[in-house]
Amino acid sequence: MKYHQFIHGFVLFCILAGGALTFWYAAGDTRLQLTAGVVTSIAYVAWGIIHHALQGDLHRNVVIEYILIGSIAIVLLLTLAL
Repeated sequence: MKYHQFIHGFVLFCILAGGALTFWYAAGDTRLQLTAGVVTSIAYVAWGIIHHALQGDLHRNVVIEYILIGSIAIVLLLTLAL
C-alpha cells in the first residue's frame, strides 16, 4: 500500500514540478506561461480524480473540489498575467 501512495505522490510531484519548470522556462512569453498553467491545472484535476477513483473514495464532492481548485488556479494566473 505504501508503494502505491509513493507512486501517486511522485506522479503529482512530476505534474507540479513539470508545470513550474515549464512556466519558469517560458519567462517572457505570457502565452506559453498561460498554456503551461492551464495544462498543469487540467493535469492536476485529472490526477486527483484518478487518484481517488483508484483509492475507492471518489465522490461528487471530491470531483467538484478538484475542479474548483484547478479553476481558481487558472483564474488567478489569468488575473496576474493580464
